[in-house]
Amino acid sequence: MTFFRTTILLLFTCLFFACSKNGSTIGTENTKDTTAPAITITSPTNNQIFSSGQTIQVTASATDNNKVSELHIHVLNKETGALLRDIHSYPDAKTGTVQDAFTAQTGLSYIIKIIAFDPSQNLATAQVDVSTN
Repeated sequence: MTFFRTTILLLFTCLFFACSKNGSTIGTENTKDTTAPAITITSPTNNQIFSSGQTIQVTASATDNNKVSELHIHVLNKETGALLRDIHSYPDAKTGTVQDAFTAQTGLSYIIKIIAFDPSQNLATAQVDVSTN
């Protein structure tokens, strides 16, 4: 009977230590993704000046070693910091793009910030500043 109990205890111990949350087993290295996505802002260019009433076209992309899970455009009033636009995209692929367009208002300067996340919640940001005459 002692042999039977020992065998059962040993079996449960092996099963407990052999499995992990992600399904890997003992001897398999458990690596965590620490690489943030890479962002490219195609338009507008940094310090670009627009005329009042002109359309400001925002286009950006992000790539990741795993996949891009979220991609955001934040348009802020540069003087006050107020969030004017908040556009979201959920590409769920190695590469994703996000686009938006808005009308330039007289005398305003904008910060256009792109934010990208991957499934491990690694965060990347990039921004350009633009103004209106």
